[in-house]
Amino acid sequence: MAKLQKKLTEKRPYHRGNVAEDLTAAALRLLKTERYEDLSVRRLTREIGVTPANFYNHFDNLDDLLLNIAASAHQRRADYLPKIIARSKNRVEAAKAAALDFVEFAIANPEIFRMMFGLPSRTKHARFTAAADRSFGALVALVYGENLYDPTDLTTTHIRCQTAYGFFALTYGLARIVLEQNIEMSNRAEIRTFVEQVVEKFINGSVGADFKRNPLPAAR
Repeated sequence: MAKLQKKLTEKRPYHRGNVAEDLTAAALRLLKTERYEDLSVRRLTREIGVTPANFYNHFDNLDDLLLNIAASAHQRRADYLPKIIARSKNRVEAAKAAALDFVEFAIANPEIFRMMFGLPSRTKHARFTAAADRSFGALVALVYGENLYDPTDLTTTHIRCQTAYGFFALTYGLARIVLEQNIEMSNRAEIRTFVEQVVEKFINGSVGADFKRNPLPAAR
């Protein structure tokens, strides 16, 4: 009994390093094999050897940590899209490359991809919101040649950025289709061909032609 009491009252050794960074690294490591819904403060603090109370010195709650990870993913996309534009021959090639990058990111990081668009508290997290706005602004710039996205005037933005919204919906849908294996594709080459062909149909207008080619059957 005395030994057990001593063990319970022992202080943990001082954690060397940046606790916030180590908690984030632990979360990223676990997210490679586990759903984000299955993470907990206790699990993460145990991974790096600190008390659960120490977690709250750095994050408001678990969602705060997860949204910071998702914000970093949005920021990575905001930073990468201009590089895609700079190295592409034309805007169509840039669109294909951007769509493929989005799909491949989702395949490599399925839980982070889910967090980027699925955490209920995301609209109330300042860093996440700012990063998501930058990411979509970079996509708008890819589509139109300039960033027409204004998060302070969404009424106007929703009108003048409709093509960008459509392109985002397309790429998000492609990522979900591939990620959830709704279409069987065995390798990267097949995925690339599929994504590029769908994007090309979207851009060159053949999607509209497919809809208009044949009338609906007459109502009975």
